[in-house]
Amino acid sequence: MMVNRSELRSGGGHVSLKVKFLLIYVGMVMMVLFIISMLLPVILNRYLIAQKVKELDDVKEIVSQVLQEEDFRADPNARKILTAAANASGICIWVASPVDSRNVQISVFGYLGDDINGTDFASFTAQEKTYVKDVMEGAQMYLSRSVFPTAFSKETISVGYSQNYLTLSQVKIGPLVESMSGMETGAVFLHIAADDLYVTSRTLQLITFIMMLVLAGACILVSGILANNVFLPVSRLQHAAEAVTKGDFSQKVDVRTNDEIGELTTAFNNMTSQLQSVDTLQSDFIANISHDFRSPLTSIKGYVEAMLDGTIPPEMYEKYLRIVLDESNRLTKMTNNVLDLTKMENGQYEINRVRFDINEMIIKLALSLEQRIEEKYIAINFQFLQEKLYVYADIDLMERVVYNLLDNALKFTEAGDKITVETSIVAKKAYIVVSDTGSGIDESSLPHIFDRFNKGDKSRGKNKMGTGLGLAIVKQIMLNHHEDIKVYSKPGEGTRFSFTLPLAGKGDV
Repeated sequence: MMVNRSELRSGGGHVSLKVKFLLIYVGMVMMVLFIISMLLPVILNRYLIAQKVKELDDVKEIVSQVLQEEDFRADPNARKILTAAANASGICIWVASPVDSRNVQISVFGYLGDDINGTDFASFTAQEKTYVKDVMEGAQMYLSRSVFPTAFSKETISVGYSQNYLTLSQVKIGPLVESMSGMETGAVFLHIAADDLYVTSRTLQLITFIMMLVLAGACILVSGILANNVFLPVSRLQHAAEAVTKGDFSQKVDVRTNDEIGELTTAFNNMTSQLQSVDTLQSDFIANISHDFRSPLTSIKGYVEAMLDGTIPPEMYEKYLRIVLDESNRLTKMTNNVLDLTKMENGQYEINRVRFDINEMIIKLALSLEQRIEEKYIAINFQFLQEKLYVYADIDLMERVVYNLLDNALKFTEAGDKITVETSIVAKKAYIVVSDTGSGIDESSLPHIFDRFNKGDKSRGKNKMGTGLGLAIVKQIMLNHHEDIKVYSKPGEGTRFSFTLPLAGKGDV
């Protein structure tokens, strides 16, 4: 597999994970191949020799039985059996029998191709003669390599052991001829051509090594594909992350895999989407708050300059100073709302839960708005399922929630409209509803009703004097109470806000 230099280094001495992975993997494969190539010949040779030794043991039993039951020198059938056993196993059998104290006769059964030169004991070297005589005297020869070079021109492996064999002789007594039998001790040697073992071993070695190379190539190919599937997405994530650190939150990584990499990519894309939303929200926040702050500041600055340059006469100061004071109070309220909302969102606003009657609080807040209600000829109805409904929440924050909802309903209702406040118990929780029969909210504005600085301009443009933070604060208060608030509205049918609160228990104070 070709590796680009850019993959090797991306500055300094950095080596990419892909290159490290491939180098480690290829190194491990080569190490395994080297170990196998070293051990395989030994293992195969031992296996083949073990199999051959098993065959030799079977031949040994046949030879022992024939030699003890038949005179192999005189009986053609015995010689035939020994020859067949040797040829069937691909070996050469020697039966060494003593002639006198110095000479030994070697009878040969089977052959090893053209490898045999001769088996004349007299032509053997002194060492070879010693081997034969030692075995005849009871010594054991086990898998010895090329101990008879005079007899075999190529490498052989020999096994030798002492063996008793039957001898038959005829004795003439007068006119009678008697047959006499007896047992003598000789030696049996079984010879294997080493080339047969080596050829098989090398063939198996070659086949195995080729298979290992093919397997290694396949593994490297698979590892390359795996590396691309793993490290290519990681590389894309890296480049996207670098772009994000520079402020480009539009980055998206397109990786469609159903695994951890896919989950990481999805999480990264979700993160960039949220960062982009936060960035947009921050920009909108700055733009909105700048706009909302500019209006009262412009009024304050204009009136003060007019008083200083004499445009406004001294007798009119009180009127315009009151306007300046109202605008200052408006700025203070807006600033406090922004600070409170920020604290709530960051979890820095302490919630003090107490037990209180939500019905009583609603009536008290409605009375504080009585003048505005009467001025607009609005009818307000209270539908309480029970006279007292005790909840466990922060009473100051709940007053803020209910006041904002009532104030919002008053802003967007006309003379003759109706505001209804309902309380009940649903699913073991207090259920509070504030609804109106005002202008309602269009479908496109409804999803943004709880956004910061949203004033419902598109559908409820009659009143744009608010800060646009009231409902955002209401939403955050409910979230901090681990409760939710919902809204339902249609243009011309009014608006309905509903939220839940936990009921107060007997031990709550």
